[in-house]
Amino acid sequence: MSDPTPPPPAARRSRRPRLAPVPGRTAVLVGVAAVVGGVALLAAAVPPPAPATPPLVEDGVAVAPAGAAASSLFCATGAGAGAGAGATGVVLLTSTADTEVHGVMTTVRADGGPPVRRNVVVPARGQTSVIPAQGLPAGATAASFAFAGGGVTATAVVGGAAGWSAAPCPSQVASQWDIPGGGTTDGRLDLSLFNPTAAPAVVDVTFLTTGGAVLVPQAYQGITVGPGQLVVESLNDYVQQQAAVATLVQATSGALVATVLHRPNGPDGAGLSLLAGVPAPSTIWRFGETTAVAGGAVDLVLADPATTSATVTVSAGLPSATVVPRTVTVAGRSVSLLRLSAIPGWPLGVPYAVTVRSSVPVVVGRSVAAPPGAPAPRAGAGTAGSTTAKTWLVVAPGRPGNPIVGGATMASLAVADPGASPADVVVEPLAGGAPVARLRVAPGSLAVLGPSQLTGLRPFVVSSDVPVVVEGDLGPTGAPGIAFTNGVPLIG
Repeated sequence: MSDPTPPPPAARRSRRPRLAPVPGRTAVLVGVAAVVGGVALLAAAVPPPAPATPPLVEDGVAVAPAGAAASSLFCATGAGAGAGAGATGVVLLTSTADTEVHGVMTTVRADGGPPVRRNVVVPARGQTSVIPAQGLPAGATAASFAFAGGGVTATAVVGGAAGWSAAPCPSQVASQWDIPGGGTTDGRLDLSLFNPTAAPAVVDVTFLTTGGAVLVPQAYQGITVGPGQLVVESLNDYVQQQAAVATLVQATSGALVATVLHRPNGPDGAGLSLLAGVPAPSTIWRFGETTAVAGGAVDLVLADPATTSATVTVSAGLPSATVVPRTVTVAGRSVSLLRLSAIPGWPLGVPYAVTVRSSVPVVVGRSVAAPPGAPAPRAGAGTAGSTTAKTWLVVAPGRPGNPIVGGATMASLAVADPGASPADVVVEPLAGGAPVARLRVAPGSLAVLGPSQLTGLRPFVVSSDVPVVVEGDLGPTGAPGIAFTNGVPLIG
């Protein structure tokens, strides 16, 4: 499929003169209840309970307490744009509250059409799915959700002939988003900038590459994203022939959310990856479960936004063996790839947890390619998490009888213990009933539940007596890790 012609200047959002990237960027997270008008309206209609807005979290994603006065979620997928042409964006809403939660979904279009508002209801301790673009003209959309109460999380799923991918929707807006992964040598890469607030945002975008080049295209400096607007930028227009890219989004004024959608070249089923941004680099990142299979490839994407080089140590945790950690140096303002599937002595065909520790804050992603001849989709990527928690929500890819994509399943659920003490863990259905597993996870190790324990499409709550990391692997795909979901921490 040939790339579509870039939109004419009249179709692009207004821009101010070029601004230099801001060194030493500091993320400024903004409490969403104060900036989204729909929340205020809902809170006025429902008597507000006592709990305040939840504290800000490292990865920008969390489930607000069920008793919160109001909560918001923001989903931008890029479906319908260049990389997502022909793909559909679905948002899966999951509630931990004991009563149904009412809210409003506001959908905006990249072409500047008027916003569309619809009421949404999420059942008690259950799930519902919505298609923000339903009934609207073809093109990219983004959606914000405002609820009169807490307890709700949103997972965005993009699916089409190329493949499918899932990522949690942020529960906060921020002035900074870093997105590691995706490339332009093998396909299309689109950046979605969504401003759900009542104030304009002005954005500079910088790109780090594996060759050490720092790309600062003038066209991506001073992008104005007005209140309630979505801007989708085709990165192939200016970031060309780059094997791996880290996209650094800095709002010099205002706040927003940002995601990247990657579609490799190739026949149907080659892959589709929705890459969520993180609001700040960190010195520690984790994946709860990684499995390298023979003939496939698993790469870590290590991006250093600082001007100083980073010494990065990557370690694997598994119950059956000790694996020698690997240390690499990532030059300042660059990206390095570490092929986990090719490290001598590291396991093949066995799941393990990954911990990345760095001397300076970095951002980390993971890309997975299936062996030749594997079922579709055959490639996918996602972002690591920096949060540990004692209680997690794991969202299933749909409901019984209503999978988000055909045949979607929860292939596995992993609990990794990165601490020094054993973790006593209970995994139980969100809707209630007997636990599906009680586990003791050794320090520096993981435990994995399989399909026989994760029967049906249902969300789970994972509770531990010490902080852990949780990840669910989704199927059907050509290899583990192509489509996955990080757990969402429960606050309060």
